[in-house]
Amino acid sequence: MDVLSDKTLTAAPEIAILGAGFSGMAMAIQLKQSGSDNFTIYEKADEVGGTWRDNTYPGVACDVPSHLYSFSYEPNPSWTRRYSQGSEIWDYMKRCAEKHGLYQKTRFGKTVVCIRHDGKRWRIDFDDGTNAQADVVVSGLGGLHEPSIPEFDGIENFNGAAFHTARWRHDLDLTGKRVAVIGSAASAIQVIPEIAPNVRHLDVFQRTANWVFPRRDYAYPKWLKGFFESAPFLARIYRGIIFSIMEWRFSAFKKGKNFMKRRVRRMFAHHIKTSISDPELRRKVTPDYPIGCKRILASDDYFPALERANVDLVESPITGIEKSGIRTEEGELREADVIVFATGFKPFDIVQSIDVIGPSGLSLRDVWAEKITAHRTVAAPGFPNFFMLLGPNSGLGHNSVISIIEAQVNYIIGLIEKLRNSGASLIEPSPGAAQAFDDQLQTSLKDMVWAGGCKSWYLDKNGRNYTLYAHSVRHFVRDMAIPELSEYVLTPTVHSGE
Repeated sequence: MDVLSDKTLTAAPEIAILGAGFSGMAMAIQLKQSGSDNFTIYEKADEVGGTWRDNTYPGVACDVPSHLYSFSYEPNPSWTRRYSQGSEIWDYMKRCAEKHGLYQKTRFGKTVVCIRHDGKRWRIDFDDGTNAQADVVVSGLGGLHEPSIPEFDGIENFNGAAFHTARWRHDLDLTGKRVAVIGSAASAIQVIPEIAPNVRHLDVFQRTANWVFPRRDYAYPKWLKGFFESAPFLARIYRGIIFSIMEWRFSAFKKGKNFMKRRVRRMFAHHIKTSISDPELRRKVTPDYPIGCKRILASDDYFPALERANVDLVESPITGIEKSGIRTEEGELREADVIVFATGFKPFDIVQSIDVIGPSGLSLRDVWAEKITAHRTVAAPGFPNFFMLLGPNSGLGHNSVISIIEAQVNYIIGLIEKLRNSGASLIEPSPGAAQAFDDQLQTSLKDMVWAGGCKSWYLDKNGRNYTLYAHSVRHFVRDMAIPELSEYVLTPTVHSGE
C-alpha cells in the first residue's frame, strides 16, 4: 500500500533522525518527498541498513515476501527470490540511500547516549563527547535491535566461543565442532539448517515449541523479473495481492474458532507430517498453546534439519554453563566447543541505550518503568517534538512492518505540518488522549490470541501487551491518515523580548 505523503511542509524545522535502518530511511525519504530537506540522520555504524547490516548469520532472511518487504514507492523488480536473503535486502537499502541522497545527509559513527529538551529544543549527546541540536527528534531505532542474552550461571567460565546470532563470528569455522544453539525461534530456524551439515554435533536447546509453517520459498525466473521491470504496474498488482493475502491471515489471531485457524492448523499438521518421520520428535516440536500466541515462524528446512543424525533437540531447561558445555536440569552435561545464542532482542529498548529527558526533567526511562505506551504508537506525553517509528504497540504478527513505518512517517509529517501552520513550536500528546488511546487498544487486545496465556516477548512482566497492534494494517493506515490536533497540546512560540 502506498501511503507516501503528498503534504508540503510550510516551514522547515531542524529534524534529527536517529538511525539509518528502514525506519530512519523512510522518514528521510518521505521528508524529501514532502519538500523538506532540513534534517540530519545520526547513525552509530559506518553504513545504512540497521538490522540487515548487523545480522549476517548463515541463512539470515526475511519472513515477509520481498516485493512487500520494501518501500511502496521504491519497488524492486529484480528480487531474486520470494524471500530474499539478508544481504540482498541490505543491498536494496544501500541503493535506496544512494538514489535519495541519504549518504550526504547522514553522520556516521554517531552513537546517541542522551537527548534532553530544554523547553525550546532538543540537545543530542553522543558517546564521543560531541552534541547537536534539533527542533524535532524522530527515533528510527525500531523495536528490536539490542541483542538479548539470558544471564546463565557460569557463562564466564566457558572455554569455547560464545556469541549472539546478531554478532556472528565469521572468523570462526564451525566445521567439525560441537555446537550448541540456545533458542528455537526466528533466527535459530534459519541458522540451524545452514550449519547442521558441517558441524560434528549440534544441540538445539528448545524452551518452547513454535508454530512453524512451510515457507514455500523459490527463486524468481529471469523472465518474471524482466516482466516486472518492463511493466511496473504488474509488480504493484503483485505486491497488492501479497498484501491482501497476508491481511487475510489476521483473523487467525482472533480468539475463538474460525476458518483461518482451522486452515493454518491443517497446514502445520501437513508440514510436520511430511517433514518429520520420528513420532517423538514430532511431539517435541508441536506447541501446546494457541496459534499466534507467540510469533509464527516459517521454514522449509528446519524440521528436516532436526532429523539429522548429528542433531539433538534438547527440551531439558538449562541450569548453567560450565567450562566444557551446558548443564541441563536433568543433570546432563552437553559438551560444546561453541555456543550460539539465538535468543532474540530486547523489545523497545530505546530507553536502555538512550536516555530521553523531557523539559520537566523526567526521563522516558522512568515513565516507562511500569508501563510502556505511546500515543498512536509514535509519541509520549511530556516529550514534545519527539516521535518514535515502530514504537510501542506497532508490531505485527501477520504482515509487513514497512507498511506500518510508512503510515507512521506520514502521520508524523502531518503533525509537523499542523504544528508549523498553527504558529506553535512544540507539540505533544495530551495525557487524556494518550490514556484513551491506550485503554481502547488494550481492550481490543483482550480479544486477540496474544492474551491466550502463553509467555512471550509480546508481554511485559504484568502480562500487558506493549508490542503488537490490535487490528489489521489497513485499519492502522486508515487511523493514521490524518492527525487530529485535539489529541495534542501545542505550546506557542516564544519570541525574543516577550
